[in-house]
Amino acid sequence: MRFKIIKILIFLILLTPLFSYLWWQFSKEKPVNIYILDKTVSTFQRNEHLALNWVLNQYRYTKDDLSSYQANTDYDGFYPLKNKQFYTQDMDSLDESQLDSLSSALDLVYYTDLYGVYENEWYYDKNETEHSKLIYGGMTENEYLLLEKMKNQKKLIISEFNMIASPTSSTIRHKTEQLFDIHWTGWTCRYFSLLDTTKNKELPRWVIRLYKEQNNGNWPFKKSGIVFVHENSRIEILEKKTHLNDELPFIFTSEYGQKTYQLPAKISYPYWIDITYSGHSNQVVSTYLINPNDEGQKLLKDAGIPLEFPAVIEHIDDYKFYYFCGDFTDNPININSSFFRGISGISFAFYNSDQLEQRKQFFWTFYRPMIKEILRKHLLTE
Repeated sequence: MRFKIIKILIFLILLTPLFSYLWWQFSKEKPVNIYILDKTVSTFQRNEHLALNWVLNQYRYTKDDLSSYQANTDYDGFYPLKNKQFYTQDMDSLDESQLDSLSSALDLVYYTDLYGVYENEWYYDKNETEHSKLIYGGMTENEYLLLEKMKNQKKLIISEFNMIASPTSSTIRHKTEQLFDIHWTGWTCRYFSLLDTTKNKELPRWVIRLYKEQNNGNWPFKKSGIVFVHENSRIEILEKKTHLNDELPFIFTSEYGQKTYQLPAKISYPYWIDITYSGHSNQVVSTYLINPNDEGQKLLKDAGIPLEFPAVIEHIDDYKFYYFCGDFTDNPININSSFFRGISGISFAFYNSDQLEQRKQFFWTFYRPMIKEILRKHLLTE
């Protein structure tokens, strides 16, 4: 009898993925008109906006014809082709009336990474992390105008790093800052699990070069740490133990954010961050915190870098705007897992919390629930 029960349980466990997929297949579609802009697609994986597509697919947000949004085709920006070929697709050729029609038809605009694609990483298989000539990137005037029109129509706008940093022109940056009451300080930062240049070949060559130029050729770092980069090329580095009590930046979320967007009270974030302030017309849902020791505090103070700054900014009251102060949507998540309902209940099986530099835990415990709740709040209640 006991053996039969065990066999039945095993059988049910094996059938669970099938039941889950069928549940997804027959769940109700939610047609919405979404515009996704991503100019930093230098590989065929489309990691720079893949996390968004995962959420759209999991919760059945579809196009008007009820087909799913596809990560490799349903966006504007840079399209990689074989043999170093590419094409770009955007709204730069649209006139004012066409922009009006587009904004009227859309339910949501999502601007992800506008940093762009550069010659070294695209045409050459060497020095990929060294600065080189821009091929395509930065926000244009028409892309700014679409944001303005969406705001005026009180349509949902979600944006994130790198929307207004380089290579976006200072003119468009300042107009966008005024439009949404935010201000980029010029600083970006990122955690690296190993700062030893002889062992970590993924360290950006331009970071190493600029730091050495500013510090008499010295690069004393061997452990993990946080690299801070200013738009004027100034580099500051905080190393574990030498300058930092906690080697990673942490995101702390308010009670409002925990309740409204199902966010954890605290989570580490190991990828690119922009230090952006929020004006009084917005509220800060989540906040980054750097935990330096005395030496690190002195270094940050001298550089004018704050210990605490926004991670998630939400406008309050008269229009729908969110700004994520990090490269949140860029995540190497497996899109196939989005077809299975209830998969979030076993999300712990898809990441290792001991691997500090991996981003999958952030996707499962922070980005996924937040985007799910933002879409539900603004797109399903009208």
